[in-house]
Amino acid sequence: MIEKINLTGPADLLATIPHLLGITPSESFVVLTANAGALGATLRVDAPEHVEPVNYAQTLTSHAANDDKATASYIVVYTHENQDSYPYAAHVAALVSELAAARMPVRNVWLVTSTHWTEFGTDEEHPLAQITDSEANATFTFFGSATDIDVYNPALLGTWAMPVQAPEGTEADIEEACAEWAAVLDSTGTPDHDTARSIAGAFQHKMVRDFLFRETITTQNGNFADVILGTFTGRPDWTRVDRAQSIAFELMKAVPTGQRAPMLTLTGWLEWLKGNGTQAARYLKHADTDAPGFRLAGLLLELINRGSVAEVARDPETSYQRHNN
Repeated sequence: MIEKINLTGPADLLATIPHLLGITPSESFVVLTANAGALGATLRVDAPEHVEPVNYAQTLTSHAANDDKATASYIVVYTHENQDSYPYAAHVAALVSELAAARMPVRNVWLVTSTHWTEFGTDEEHPLAQITDSEANATFTFFGSATDIDVYNPALLGTWAMPVQAPEGTEADIEEACAEWAAVLDSTGTPDHDTARSIAGAFQHKMVRDFLFRETITTQNGNFADVILGTFTGRPDWTRVDRAQSIAFELMKAVPTGQRAPMLTLTGWLEWLKGNGTQAARYLKHADTDAPGFRLAGLLLELINRGSVAEVARDPETSYQRHNN
């Protein structure tokens, strides 16, 4: 585990971002908060398209403000579309203003393109190799961190599985599915083939699926909308959540392509609850590829693209990061 990395310059700081997010951003704005020389939160959102600069900046700033210890910030613009020195200039200016008003003044703004990186608004271009060859990147890599690993490869799950039948969605179906799902989550082994197909089948029915999502989180008593937004009555059992993600992959092995979207959506939703919006978006996009137009995945992806952060991830006492510390 990496406890501390000394960042000696911009290339080091830029090198940390793909490791913190799990991917190299593209067409994105990244805001990093800082306090007393240490980095805090990392927030990535899609670059603005037809979004008024002030509204865009206020949304990002409201999420950055969840780091109540932050006293400064950094902005990084990733884009390949506009190769001049001032892409999204109005949005950058608005964001600098909003972060300053929120008592997180911006120390630096950088631009990263497909060919170089530079301080925003300047003509001095630096090769991307300075980032990949930096001490920070070497340290992350040495300790086992890797970026841009595909989170889901259908070919590795096999193509032999037959389709499963969804239940009718009766109260008895819901009760039986929730009991079976809870039993698997509370155990330590891998479900057998028949159990995996039974649960995967239950996930195919919209109403039953929603109850299974709720059953994954034990500390909740609200309606489905509250649960989806991460509004719980206490700190989730994050070990159980980790297991749910692991079991979701086992369920996907038991069904063919076209029936994996519910489990991909579950995994993406749980990543979002953990505060990993970028990873969550990747799973949700895979869900839409598996079953084009899968509504729940689309709704969650829309939340993430607006920069929304799950309620449970905002509170240091309930967040997944607290679980890992």
